[in-house]
Amino acid sequence: MFQEQLDNGLKVFILPKPQFLRTYAVLSTNYGSIDSQFQLPEQGFVEVPPGIAHFLEHKLFEEEEGNAFDRFAQWGASVNAFTSYTQTSYLFSTIEGWQEALSDLINLVNSPYLTTENVEKEKGIIEQELRMYEDHPDHRIHSVLLENLYHVNPVRIDIGGTVESVRAITVEELFNCYETFYQPGNMAMAVVGDVDSEETLGLIRQNYPTWQHRQGSIERLYPDEPAEVVNPWVEEELNISRPRYLLGFKHEPIWQGERLLRQQIVMSLVWRLVAGRSSQFFGDLYARNLVDDSFGASFNSSPQFAYSVVGSETDNPERLHEELRKIISQLQSSPPSSTDIDRLKRRIYGGHLASYDSFEYVANRLITHYFSQTPYYRFLDLVRDVTVDEIQVALNEQLDWKRSTVSVLRPVQT
Repeated sequence: MFQEQLDNGLKVFILPKPQFLRTYAVLSTNYGSIDSQFQLPEQGFVEVPPGIAHFLEHKLFEEEEGNAFDRFAQWGASVNAFTSYTQTSYLFSTIEGWQEALSDLINLVNSPYLTTENVEKEKGIIEQELRMYEDHPDHRIHSVLLENLYHVNPVRIDIGGTVESVRAITVEELFNCYETFYQPGNMAMAVVGDVDSEETLGLIRQNYPTWQHRQGSIERLYPDEPAEVVNPWVEEELNISRPRYLLGFKHEPIWQGERLLRQQIVMSLVWRLVAGRSSQFFGDLYARNLVDDSFGASFNSSPQFAYSVVGSETDNPERLHEELRKIISQLQSSPPSSTDIDRLKRRIYGGHLASYDSFEYVANRLITHYFSQTPYYRFLDLVRDVTVDEIQVALNEQLDWKRSTVSVLRPVQT
């Protein structure tokens, strides 16, 4: 892999994959849905409506003439974008014409076309999108969980914002956020495919325009979050055929840099002990029809928030909750064996090596780790070095029932 910081501040990663047909590129800004409050030297404290990062992602595809999707299609490229809690990314995948598509991607991100008319039109489109997701079971149960894990941390708000916040967005606020967060020094680009690194760097340098707006460090502001959760158990009804259960644990975001990456590995091992397909607990729960193939768990973290979730579709949410309490209590009182941990480590190790065959995964992870300042190149060393004692500490300290919330969706009662 080749990496370089350009003179304008843009970080570039290039991973040549000789003899592969496809090329994938992603251009990302270190700016997501939780960045709604920040400090600017000339303006002081700035607060913008939730959902504005996602709104801006939509609007960058707007052009005064023509259509961005058609323009990429002429090169045989598929273009898309996504917004997360912490970053916004623009990407394409193509078999032919990757050089032209790369130039177009840079131009797309650096040519905002925002007018009062097209911004007002977009509000209706995003409002429909938000209402659609309200009826999506996986999205809804996760949203309800975060709303009840967190009091004020902006991670509790949907990435797209709310209908009310979207309606409040102005053209001026969109330009202000663009000029603050889309500066090259706050961005990174990754290219994966059968490409020459020097040629690719030359194309990026040649096509990246001179930044004419605000530059320098960005002071982001986040509210102080209480330790306790909002509600320990919440239920809603939705048009589904079977109940869904999701358990969440709220963690203090105390980790930075390598410690954060190490904790991500530790918590991955913790949840593989509980919900991994090779776990004795999964087999038992599955045999008793308390979980199905949707059963899974994850640890979600950044320097601004950290939480875990575990859940499944189930006919009996209360019984599943009771069994998970027993499983976690058993693991907390009886340390896992080194044999089990070594086996799970090998799965993580192998999965990490295999992930380099996924262009999308490796490119996006390189940028995410760069933004969070976690040393991705240390991943395999840290997997090897994690100890059983660290896992036991995480089980006892991070899975705190006093800082947990259960979200349940049940079929609408007729």
